[in-house]
Amino acid sequence: MRLLALIFLSLYISLPSYAEVTIIFSGEESGYLEPCGCTKEPLGGIAKRHSLLSLQGGPNKLLPISLGDLVGHVTRQNEIKMETMVESLRQMDYILHNIGEKDIHIGPEVLSYIFYSSPLELLSSNVLISSSYGLKVSPFVIKEIEEGGTKVKIGFLGILSPHLLEDNHKDIEIIPPSEALRPLVNQLKDRVDLLILLSHAPFEESLNLSSIFPEFQLIVSGHDVDHPIVRRSGNTTVVTCGTKGKHIGLYQPLHKPGGLEIFTLDDRYHESQEMLSLLQSYQQRLRDEDLLSKVERQAPPGDAAYAGNIICGTCHQAAFLHWKTTGHATAYETLVRVEHQYDPECISCHVTGLYYTTGFESIENTPLLKGVGCEACHGPGSLHKEQAIKGLKAEGYGKSTAGTCQTCHDLEHGPDFHFEGFWQKIIHPKEEVKG
Repeated sequence: MRLLALIFLSLYISLPSYAEVTIIFSGEESGYLEPCGCTKEPLGGIAKRHSLLSLQGGPNKLLPISLGDLVGHVTRQNEIKMETMVESLRQMDYILHNIGEKDIHIGPEVLSYIFYSSPLELLSSNVLISSSYGLKVSPFVIKEIEEGGTKVKIGFLGILSPHLLEDNHKDIEIIPPSEALRPLVNQLKDRVDLLILLSHAPFEESLNLSSIFPEFQLIVSGHDVDHPIVRRSGNTTVVTCGTKGKHIGLYQPLHKPGGLEIFTLDDRYHESQEMLSLLQSYQQRLRDEDLLSKVERQAPPGDAAYAGNIICGTCHQAAFLHWKTTGHATAYETLVRVEHQYDPECISCHVTGLYYTTGFESIENTPLLKGVGCEACHGPGSLHKEQAIKGLKAEGYGKSTAGTCQTCHDLEHGPDFHFEGFWQKIIHPKEEVKG
């Protein structure tokens, strides 16, 4: 996917045409620091984004803004990931971050710790968090740009849709967006030259807000839309650049007509060394905290235990020898090459049984469970082995389907996956099974 669009919009704003301001926006990161190496055409990542922003420098005044949901889950790894993401935004000179529901899920205590010393301003016009957490959230942010002796003021407001947040969050109040925005819009419309709303909400809800508040020249929307969309609503442009930072929006509001560009972060952009160093530090933190040993594990189904491929191969020799020729057998080594072998989110699909009590723990403790082994598809095999030793027929063991494969080969990590074609690469040879 290449440059998606250069859209010229008729935004007749009475502002100095010589003041070059570029608002850069991204949103709903969901912990996507870098693209997965499993895909053939990886998109996004903070390293490519940094390169894009570097190309937009020079005479332009850059105002990068973030739309919400820096991480996707509530885990220690995601806390580290959020710290890394905030640091990357700091290095890319982002000015503010609009709060999303996943930011709230990780907890106001964590948010307070991470943003305490960050120059990044937290924005929300309708989320009220108890002051006891020491977390400063601004209802609006005004940025003043001076160019050639002329000052231009841009007002940013931000909302979170109440429908996205559960009611059980202590010390947090969500005001209906239209109720929260009206007094702020009335307060700011004569104080600023340009009003922009960051709307962490479904796209249709953002469109509805553009009808209620025509004072906004731009509404940047973001929630669960994985591709860019641009709509014109009266005098307002409503745009989303998609999820996970794969596409970045650039908006130059002072052009007549105004300019909006949406870029796809593909292989045209090199990965900046500054962000690659930050990503290395992130991986080192995962290793230092030994997060692999702290993943939540459950007992395998049916009281079975993982035995390892060597045990499977004693009877299923032909299948075992064929497996050794497949990519599944070397899945662990692919992570070692990129130094991601201590990353629980990555390694779960490159080893066998990570989330079970008898599954993979570490290369030192469970070397026989590295790679995507027999039991990754067929399930823990200890009971099957015992039945074979006793000469009993294993009824129903090891049945797998396309759904089993799609646990790892999902749309994010294997968008070109199709069961029939991929199955031909790993199909087991016919053999006489012993026992």
